[in-house]
Amino acid sequence: MFNTPQLKAAFEKVAQRESYPEGTVLIEPGQYIKAMPIIIKGCIRVLRQDENGNETFLYHIMPGETCALSLTCCSVKKPSEVKTITEEETEMWMLPVQVMEDWQQYKEWKDFIALTYQSRFERLLKAIDEIAFQNMDQRLWKYLLARSNAKENTQLII
Repeated sequence: MFNTPQLKAAFEKVAQRESYPEGTVLIEPGQYIKAMPIIIKGCIRVLRQDENGNETFLYHIMPGETCALSLTCCSVKKPSEVKTITEEETEMWMLPVQVMEDWQQYKEWKDFIALTYQSRFERLLKAIDEIAFQNMDQRLWKYLLARSNAKENTQLII
């Protein structure tokens, strides 16, 4: 996962490899995040819920990625504001939240965190552009394509 010898050793010491079946709810709004995921295989769907339980899709977390919102919640010790569900059978490294601060000494870790935030911010800007400049049918088609790509399956099951 990481190339810096000290970071690689620290990672191997604390990372727990876990596997979850498709449809597993990993976190609900209001829960505290105890471990930060880095996806190995599979996909996680990140959703936002309103007070009535209505959900809206935010983004997918794919192999090699982690959740920017998890990073934020962990660093400021606040509960999650999103719901996450495995889109398919998913394997991930789970890192204790305590290591986030300790690992700031490693440039490679800081770069990983910065690239995670940059990627999510770029996707946020793209979503704003889509809402502002695309019709609903275009946005729906893009969403269906994203779901299809995330599941690596062209069959839509309702």
